[in-house]
Amino acid sequence: MSRIEELESDSEENFGSKSSQVFLGFVDAAIKESDQVTIEDSFIGGEPVWLHPDSIPGKELLECGACKSRNNMKLILQAFAPLDPEQVEDATRKAGLQSNASQNINPSDERVLYVFICTKCSRKPHSVRCIRGVRKSAVDDVLGAKMEDHGTEKDFNINPFDLNQNTSNPFSSSSNETADTNPFTKSASTPFESTQKKANVPAEESNNPKNARKQHDALPDKKFEGKFPGFFLYVDEESFKNKTPDHLKLPKNLKIDKTAFELSEEDDESIGKSPIKLDPRTEKLSKFLDDDVFQKFQEIVGYNPLQVLRYDFGGRPLYYSATNVELEKIVPSPGWNPSSKRVFELQLMPKMIMDLEVTVSVTEGMDWGTILIFTDVENYIPKFDEHGVGYVEECVRVQWESDK
Repeated sequence: MSRIEELESDSEENFGSKSSQVFLGFVDAAIKESDQVTIEDSFIGGEPVWLHPDSIPGKELLECGACKSRNNMKLILQAFAPLDPEQVEDATRKAGLQSNASQNINPSDERVLYVFICTKCSRKPHSVRCIRGVRKSAVDDVLGAKMEDHGTEKDFNINPFDLNQNTSNPFSSSSNETADTNPFTKSASTPFESTQKKANVPAEESNNPKNARKQHDALPDKKFEGKFPGFFLYVDEESFKNKTPDHLKLPKNLKIDKTAFELSEEDDESIGKSPIKLDPRTEKLSKFLDDDVFQKFQEIVGYNPLQVLRYDFGGRPLYYSATNVELEKIVPSPGWNPSSKRVFELQLMPKMIMDLEVTVSVTEGMDWGTILIFTDVENYIPKFDEHGVGYVEECVRVQWESDK
């Protein structure tokens, strides 16, 4: 059996019938001029939406850790990612901690991850930075009264990656009670409901998501001066429904000449005398087959090739290339909460580069393989300001694209 056939067989056995606890982020649509982006949206590119207009991270968090400048720091991801106690307790057990990590977890709090990259310091340490922001809920004091008035209990399970929430944007909280004109928030019965209403289209057309999608796509994209273009994200649970990922499928018109495997006596004698020169394409395939970590990365991503984000709080990252040690085991504890531990939360995937870079530059373009984000499992914030907002830096580990 050929190596390709073995990989296909392994894929069907190991992944085809399995479910996954990982949630994937995909590009939904470009951010338009008329879209009102909120902290409950998750998107790539564009500009950050801070937890409060008057609460912005300190300048030291917004600078490149290499060149100490803000000029080339660009947002590549903003993810709305609230936590629930059960989710954190599970991650705490996996991390081997005995503390009550869920004591800092309030499902009503707004929690956002911001990831920035310096476009001038590729491959330099600390050129990619992640800021975790938390805004304390202002409704806790009146929550009991509201629940009594309504006679029902509030559902606090707002894990943004729980597909049973029935929200149009799985990254959004289920607790938002304000009207929102952003067509991608969960307040709309379809992702484009508010756009339909603005357009004053007939009722029978406004209930058609396809028509709403076309109307939204036709709107002018929002321009972000000096920044990457912006795109809303949607999430879905990872699945392996395809029997064979695309990158393992042999071309239908591929024909192999059997004589290519036959060696003459002269060829047999010359093998030990001079190194074999392979066609560059064959050599690249050979290296791919010999790199088990990269091979696994390609194999798993091949089932969902459009993914730009993988989310698995407390889980394990999907490595792009081999490392001497598992990165999650040597990630430092947060300095402002040394008794705690950081756990893997999400990673950015190389498909994102294709979405964000309008023009590909060999010398200045992004060339990372994957960006791994590790966050404090206790979600601790050492200090909140007068608006109930606090920001801290979390741990980033980058596996850069290598010359394979």
